[in-house]
Amino acid sequence: MSLRAPVRFLIVPAVLLNIGTAGSAEDSQPAEAKASVDDAQRTEAKQIFGAQCGFCHGDYGMAAAKGPQLAGTEMTEREVEQRIRNGKPGFMPSFRKSLSDDQIALMARYIKALKPND
Repeated sequence: MSLRAPVRFLIVPAVLLNIGTAGSAEDSQPAEAKASVDDAQRTEAKQIFGAQCGFCHGDYGMAAAKGPQLAGTEMTEREVEQRIRNGKPGFMPSFRKSLSDDQIALMARYIKALKPND
């Protein structure tokens, strides 16, 4: 009887265990982590925000102006995307014609990453 058989038996389950958990680290991240924006994206988002949103949502979303403060919104990232894309009749215009889908998604991530000043 060979000693290799038990070694293989122990190695195979360990490999299978690793395969079974591959990719789950990202899936298990909290929503806040998925909403993060890196420095380059933050710069782009702030430029878009300043040009498109700043008039109503002051201080890059950190203060209320004509519209509400966006930092700390309870809307989900998807809801924020839909609000940017479709607007809110009587309150906020639609940006679907002036922003690309990628820009709308970036803005939603940026807004969800904002933390309110307490």
